[in-house]
Amino acid sequence: MRSFTPALVASLVSALLLAPAALADVTLTPARSIASAGSTVSNAISPSYAGFGIEPSDLFVYTGTTSANQLTFNLLSNLANYTGAPPHIRIGGNAGDTMLYDQSVTAYALQPNPSASGQGNARPSDYYLFGDNYFKVMNYFPKGTPITYGLNLAYQGSDALQRIVEQASAAFDNIGTDDNGAKLFSLEIGNEPDLYIDLGYRSPDWTPTQFGNEWASRAEAIYQQTLKQRNVNSDFFEVAATATTASKNGQPFRIANLVGNSQGVAADNGIYVAGWNQHDYFYYINVSPFNLTLSYLLDLSNTANQFREWANQVGQAIVTGKPYYLREMGSVGPNGLPGISETFGNALWTLNFFFYAASIKVDSVQMHMTQYSQAAPWQTNYMGGKGPHVRPTYYAWAAWAQIIGPTCNSQVAPIPLSNQPSSYSNRLGAYGVYRANTLTSVVMINTQLYYSSSSYPSYQNFVLSLPSLAGQTVYLSTLYADGVDSTSNVQWNGISYEQSGTGQPRTVNGTQWTMTVGTDGTLTVPVRDSQIVVASTVRLGRESVGAQNCQNIAAPGLGSTSSGTGTGTSSGGKPAPTFKSTTGFKSDMPLSMTAIIAIAASCGALLILLLGLFVWCCVRSCKKRDARKARAAAILKTPPRHDDHPLLESHSAEESFASFPAYQKAPGHREWDSPMTSVSHGQQIHPSTSYANVQPEYDWTAPAGHQPRPSASQRSTPQMQQYYFHQQQNPVYLQSPYQSHVQSHAQSQYEQSQYSHSYNDARAF
Repeated sequence: MRSFTPALVASLVSALLLAPAALADVTLTPARSIASAGSTVSNAISPSYAGFGIEPSDLFVYTGTTSANQLTFNLLSNLANYTGAPPHIRIGGNAGDTMLYDQSVTAYALQPNPSASGQGNARPSDYYLFGDNYFKVMNYFPKGTPITYGLNLAYQGSDALQRIVEQASAAFDNIGTDDNGAKLFSLEIGNEPDLYIDLGYRSPDWTPTQFGNEWASRAEAIYQQTLKQRNVNSDFFEVAATATTASKNGQPFRIANLVGNSQGVAADNGIYVAGWNQHDYFYYINVSPFNLTLSYLLDLSNTANQFREWANQVGQAIVTGKPYYLREMGSVGPNGLPGISETFGNALWTLNFFFYAASIKVDSVQMHMTQYSQAAPWQTNYMGGKGPHVRPTYYAWAAWAQIIGPTCNSQVAPIPLSNQPSSYSNRLGAYGVYRANTLTSVVMINTQLYYSSSSYPSYQNFVLSLPSLAGQTVYLSTLYADGVDSTSNVQWNGISYEQSGTGQPRTVNGTQWTMTVGTDGTLTVPVRDSQIVVASTVRLGRESVGAQNCQNIAAPGLGSTSSGTGTGTSSGGKPAPTFKSTTGFKSDMPLSMTAIIAIAASCGALLILLLGLFVWCCVRSCKKRDARKARAAAILKTPPRHDDHPLLESHSAEESFASFPAYQKAPGHREWDSPMTSVSHGQQIHPSTSYANVQPEYDWTAPAGHQPRPSASQRSTPQMQQYYFHQQQNPVYLQSPYQSHVQSHAQSQYEQSQYSHSYNDARAF
């Protein structure tokens, strides 16, 4: 594989030579602290924030079976080394609603159910059977990997409640909630219930009210029979795993609609809710009504426009006091698009999306992967004439992990840009990264298309005003490839994850570029088209873990500030707090004249309302009793209903208590804003294949002296407890050449002047 260091050096030198004359200047003034960064500021970012989702039927492709897939392990371990914790992984998807746990199954591969009888158009809800080995392979992930695992809600057999309790118990028994292997973070009950009617899992008259009752009955049963005896709190479940709330079918599943009623069932369900789980894709094949191009993907305004409905859902989640998780996401669903998904352009889009989503308070993002996916950041099998390899998109995760760092106190905020050239409209962006409330990094994004076959790249000057850093040195890190269409030879911060062949980092460019902020506080950074440059006051990738901060961010009760450790284990075995609020949501429609008159009249009706309060309390008590009975009976098919307000209650809500408009009157959305529909969901469900020959090159061979993870009984011995205590205090995910070099050379080549190129001119790079 050729070295691409000369190309990068040439790029930087060209920027230096062209800076005085050829570049337009975009100005930006980053806030000095998070307190002055405005309202669009992220929550404290979990070190596990940027993660992955794996289709349940394709799990073994990424984990391995009898031994670990070393490519997957190395790539996840790289990220854990940079942030101090492995990325969050969701095991869930359409296939999860076709799988039943059966303890008698000992094989790794999913087994066709010989007596399948469940409902479903493409596949019945009990099509596959699987056993304990399915869960055990998750322990091939780096130690402490947080797992969100999806349970089957679609199945409605007479033993459905027993089956889902057994499935949850098996997850706890084989994954667990300690740090000795992977760590069960939360349970997701069902996948995309807004599509259950189209997929044939429920009858056409099924409503979100019935969904709420079914969901609550299963959450309550799992808590009583599984969580409570394991000393785990009740708020361990994520709801509702919707495909989209932007479509007509999805609007009833908006968060405000699911909790905004006065009958009390929603408040009761709040004790089980760990967070809101929703899905999206920027573009969906055979659903989005236009042809996607790299130019359209990299127009940054298109991302914000497409995500507008989901941003509104984040706001509704904040009202409830529960975090918002984007558990299934991608630029192109379900499996990517040739010429886009495997290119460097997709890496640029992905890194920008991580910053954008965090800035609007999305608490975790999982990009979805299948065994057929060109969009997956790495490929472990043989597909399309290629064997296992790392794709350019992986570099977005590596860059994010180093930029956020291991201090566990990072927040991000967008930085407004001024004087953008018209030719760069919607192609430039910038974010400030703050640690301990202090500006640490400025991320400068240029998505103007530059192809690898082009001869003369263009650059855009970012002129930063940093008066508090006048005269100080900043370090530059670059996300680089030959062009937006490149499918290999990518690097981040001088590191390649391709050249080793195993996913381990290899330093291919040891040059540490620096700049000095001018005495007037001005710093001018030229950024090539199709490139991202980060200016930092610290050397990214060279920092130690902030142990105390990481303990604080992982502590229970942080709500939306934590996405790496669930609140479900806070004090053990007790009902958790319910929703912060179930009213006060921002309306999707302007107030009607009727609503305005009603508000005015409410003042005069105050006395009448007070007199009726006593009667209302009595009625509410009776309805709560009825609701509990409804949840207990939800395992059976509920009678047909036609709700105007589809809430988590078997009684219609009164208009006077509704804090949102009827969803039928909600403003219409363009179809391409709602790419997740049932039209192409069948593409994600594939026949089970043999995994015997999928990853022979990366099957892990245990080194001499390696101790496999012992059983629960073995871990209870004093010797093993001492061993695991030591491992927990000193986690080593991967002894990479990059880290070893830094640790063993206090005065390394990166510290030597001949490798440090510093340009004192504020316009130099």
